[in-house]
Amino acid sequence: MSRRVVITGVGAVTGYGVGGKVFWEGVVGGRSAVRAVEWEGWEKAPIQVAAQIVEEKSEKREDWRSLRWARLALHEAMRSSGVSRGAGIAGAIGWPGPGEKWEGQDSLENLAREEGLEGERVESLAACAASTQAIAEAFWMIRDSEVDEMVAGGADGRAHPGGLLGYDRLGALARGFREKPEEACQPFGLGRSGFVVGEGAGFLVLEEREKALARGANILAEVRGAAVGCDAWRVTDPREDAVEAVACVTGCLQDAGLAAGEVDAVVAHGTGTVANDRAEAKMLKEVFGERSPWVIAPKSRIGHLSMASGAVESVLAAQSIAENFLPSTLGKDWRADPECPVRMVEVGGKKGVQAILKPSFGFGGQNACLLFIRR
Repeated sequence: MSRRVVITGVGAVTGYGVGGKVFWEGVVGGRSAVRAVEWEGWEKAPIQVAAQIVEEKSEKREDWRSLRWARLALHEAMRSSGVSRGAGIAGAIGWPGPGEKWEGQDSLENLAREEGLEGERVESLAACAASTQAIAEAFWMIRDSEVDEMVAGGADGRAHPGGLLGYDRLGALARGFREKPEEACQPFGLGRSGFVVGEGAGFLVLEEREKALARGANILAEVRGAAVGCDAWRVTDPREDAVEAVACVTGCLQDAGLAAGEVDAVVAHGTGTVANDRAEAKMLKEVFGERSPWVIAPKSRIGHLSMASGAVESVLAAQSIAENFLPSTLGKDWRADPECPVRMVEVGGKKGVQAILKPSFGFGGQNACLLFIRR
């Protein structure tokens, strides 16, 4: 018999700063974490903006940045939850960047040792769907009685010269916008030109519902369903017919036992690239028909966090359910694209959120999807 799985804690580090509260207030307040890149000698580079995390230069650093962000988000999630130290961990942690110290350490092993996470350990490297997939695996393990509690999420960021220029060579990034960085990424909008590189981490504590209730835990939301899949198409391009994306999202709904019409909102992958947004909009039309759910696209505010994007966006989905409010992510210059007929949440946000879908689509055709509901 399957068990119910709830979220009892979240933690986040984004371009807004450290903490889930800081993240929530930044998005709800309509602020952007995207800023002009201030590296010396970078003034003539094609990519001028990123959603970077600012760290104090005076502090001694013994490990790489993604691992530091993961540590902060994981610790916050566990502290806010009060979950036992014997839980397992599922995650996706980005590799060291240029000049960062790394001696072959296993990032999840490091985190597990530091937090006393003695349970199962699961890692995903499914590109930009990786942390979403990690959360899905943790959910299934609890639901199927393999474990009682897991922390799941990820950390990543490619906001360094090699990362920005590499993505630019693929034609994936928005160029320019130094004078108005907050308008660089326009998911599903007319004239969108690419995504913005972001940095950050997000973790969620997942528990078996009855155990969480018995210990008096604060339940933010329930994870109701999940699915993963692969386009088996091209390394960087999504399938234009979105057939595998549709299959993944439909599979998530079936896993949750919910009809498409019961979904109120979607925290979209929404990269801001022409092809990805068009394919995702087609998927939404195929799955939901004329009754489109409300859509938000957090990458317009915090950038694309690579393997960590699904985790941080899942934190936002859980917060939205807990607060009964879905914030807008529209920039002031955003204009609807007829080729992407999605129902974006307008400035001011929406109340009354009961069920939120969180799809992720990564390089290599990696797909993953989660469904969160109010318990």
